[in-house]
Amino acid sequence: MIIYLINIALLMIYGFFLLVNPSLKYKKIFCCLASLNWILLSGLRNVTIGADTIKYEYIFQQAKLISWNTLWNDFINIFIKGSYGKDPGYIVFQKLVQLFTSNYRIYLIMIAVIFIVPLGIWIYKNSIDPLMSFIIYSCLFYSFFSITGTRQTVATSIAVFIGYKFIKERRFWIFFILLLLAMPIHFSAICYLPFYFIANKKITNKYLTFAGCGMIIILIFKESIFYFASKVAGYEQYLPDEGAGTWTFTTFLIIILIAALIKKEKILLGNPQATHYINALLIAVMLAPFTFVNSATMRVIQYFSLFIMLLVPEILNTFSKKEKNFVFLIAAATLILLLIRNDPSYMFFWQT
Repeated sequence: MIIYLINIALLMIYGFFLLVNPSLKYKKIFCCLASLNWILLSGLRNVTIGADTIKYEYIFQQAKLISWNTLWNDFINIFIKGSYGKDPGYIVFQKLVQLFTSNYRIYLIMIAVIFIVPLGIWIYKNSIDPLMSFIIYSCLFYSFFSITGTRQTVATSIAVFIGYKFIKERRFWIFFILLLLAMPIHFSAICYLPFYFIANKKITNKYLTFAGCGMIIILIFKESIFYFASKVAGYEQYLPDEGAGTWTFTTFLIIILIAALIKKEKILLGNPQATHYINALLIAVMLAPFTFVNSATMRVIQYFSLFIMLLVPEILNTFSKKEKNFVFLIAAATLILLLIRNDPSYMFFWQT
């Protein structure tokens, strides 16, 4: 775990020297350094780090044996004829990478670059406090996107970090094309499509009441809704499982949502674009009950919960300078304590 704490310490050192006085130049340098940290941590990890890293190595090696003709037939059968199968685009993605390298270590580094570079740009362009954004990532999201979920990592990079630009610019067809590229890699990317239409929804009391009623309905009928949605999406294998639930993460999202709604007038006055972040968090909180049916629902929630990396800095910005520093320290300490409690392991690929 010590390497993760060293990473956060480095982020704070970068922030101390580069973010004290606001400057786009130094903000860019900070985001580049923070991104480089995570590219190295993700790309150089031992294959025993991450629940699926070894499995994805096997898939990578197997992809070498699959012909392009077989891949084309799989695409036709799954997307045109409706045959059973999922995410054939990921094999295509691997085959394209293997045109340049067949080394799995280089592949992991490429995956890290494909995800972290768009993440860094997304934070640079949208976050008013990139240090807090990267601390949130380093404590809450790294374990999935930088350590485990390779397929969805690529899909999320395309859909969220690249696609968000076109949500802001209201360029639907480009956004939709990006989703079409992401969906064959991980079909869950289709769940991000409604956000294009919801992102600009004004945060009114009537709207919040409607969202609250929707959450109550979801809480009551979560099992039935989950079964229907998983069947439609082609993920029938994700059946309800006992012991499912994400109490800590769900509580964290709810606390942030409450804080955002209390401060929404100041937040939106300073940055009207924060409407997107609040709407994304509303969706994440509404979907959270499904994680108590099957924890795999987190795969969908992640597309929306990522926006807390942008929203939390907006909340902090509503405090006076003196209060802001105190609240920042409390928030950062809480996140770091959550990381320490999880006690994640890490080894570089040369360690045994």
